[in-house]
Amino acid sequence: MKRTMLAFACALAVSVPSIAAAADDYGCDAVNFGQEVLAKLPNAKKLCRGVTERNGGVYVKYVGRVVASSPESTTIEFLDKDKKAVSRATFKPAANQMADVDGKKMKYSELKKGTELRFYIENKRWGLYGAPNDTAMQILSVEQL
Repeated sequence: MKRTMLAFACALAVSVPSIAAAADDYGCDAVNFGQEVLAKLPNAKKLCRGVTERNGGVYVKYVGRVVASSPESTTIEFLDKDKKAVSRATFKPAANQMADVDGKKMKYSELKKGTELRFYIENKRWGLYGAPNDTAMQILSVEQL
């Protein structure tokens, strides 16, 4: 009986983190995008790589590839699941904002052309975030490719 209880407790301890992680990660098909987001990024659903809920908001994850970067701005191409560029955005991050490149923090102005990054957009409001708990970056332009 004690062995059964111990085995059950171990199994539960291992499964709880995966249940908790899955609880705030939703599929792209379940997202209801706001009109402002769809007006700026018509392919928002097609480009979606995952969805997470943070701070009372629903944030959609995207992958972008750096096209150009300088102290004034950074330009990325939003990539679909086949890594084809679909949209391009130029933005100005705040002076203290850092990009997460494979777990390493870097200044956006120091990113090399071709670097892939994760970005987030809140489903109801247009804005580009490096992480769901970050502040929105100033978007200078968006174009469809």
